[in-house]
Formats: sequence, structure tokens, C-alpha cells
Amino acid sequence: MPAAADPSTTPRGAEGKAARRIRIVEAAMNMAAEGGYEAVQMRAVAERADVSLGTIYRYFKSKDDLLLAGLSGWVHLLRRQIQSEPPAEGTAADRLSDVLARSARASEGAPVLMEALITALSTTDPDAAKYKLQVDSEVQAMIVIAIGDTDVDAAGVARVIGHVWLSAISRWVGGLAPAGSVESELHHAVTMLVDDRR
Repeated sequence: MPAAADPSTTPRGAEGKAARRIRIVEAAMNMAAEGGYEAVQMRAVAERADVSLGTIYRYFKSKDDLLLAGLSGWVHLLRRQIQSEPPAEGTAADRLSDVLARSARASEGAPVLMEALITALSTTDPDAAKYKLQVDSEVQAMIVIAIGDTDVDAAGVARVIGHVWLSAISRWVGGLAPAGSVESELHHAVTMLVDDRR
């Protein structure tokens, strides 16, 4: 997880909106990683990000909005990393299993944060839909990159894997499955969905 930006390095008046927004998201994600969903209180995020409470509400309508923006950014960075270093060897199933294993390990490396993000993902607030769609889009792009140029229905596989992924993480953070289960569930789904000869 990237460290929060240091507000002392940029004069307050010169700081752009994008940089301020990133600092707010990083503060919330770091607080969620340290103390979970309940630790992310908007006033505390404002203090940690060195902005006013009103500034946070100009960007985000709720805590769920804020955390989902962080999740979207995290998955985006993961997708960019995989795009810059795609798995080049093996079958489509091998490549996809490799990418998903990397992603599962990143998720399982931050259990408190993942619990907070899963809680935010369960919101029914329609305003959060844009971030959920961004997360879906990034996950699908990762899967399509991993599968590569084959005749596998990459978009279809991506949709199903996305559902398995969410379910596996939810079961793990909810204490219904052990550590390592996210990776094994994803691997099992890949072997069922992708013909290993391609």
C-alpha cells in the first residue's frame, strides 16, 4: 500500500485537486489497514490528510464511497503492474492462475484492510456504483491480459472469476475459510473455466 503523501512538501495553495484527493484516499486506506472499517471516520480522515471535513465531502459522499475509491485505485495499480509484467509462459490457464495468485496474495497480505473493503463493497448506496464498476473493469482487464490472445472467452471468464473472487474474499474475511483459500478457490475456478491445452 503506498504511503500517504507528505503535505509539508507542497505549498498548500499550489497543491492540485488530484493530489489532495489522493492524499485523502491514502489516509482512509491506511486507517482501514490499521483499524478496519470502524476506524475510518471522516473527521479523523480529514485530520490525517490535513484537509477540512468539507473538502472530503466535496470529493466523497460517504465512508463507503471513500473506501471504494481506494479499492478502485489499488486494483488499478495491480492491473498496471500485471500489464507491465504479464506472465508470458505456459497455457492461458497457467498465465491466469499466476496473475490471480499474485492478486490473492496481495489481498491476503492485508486482512484488516480487506475486511474493511468488503464491508464497503456491500453497500447498497447507488452513489458507490461508479467505484464498483471501476473495480469490475480493472479486474476484467487483468484477466483478459493474463489469458492473452487465445480463443478463450476472456470476458466471460472474467465475469465468473470476478464473482468467485468476491465470494472467496468474503468467506475468508468472514472467518468461514482459512488463509490461502482465496488463491486456491481462484485456481480451482480457472481449471474449470479455461481449457489447459490453449
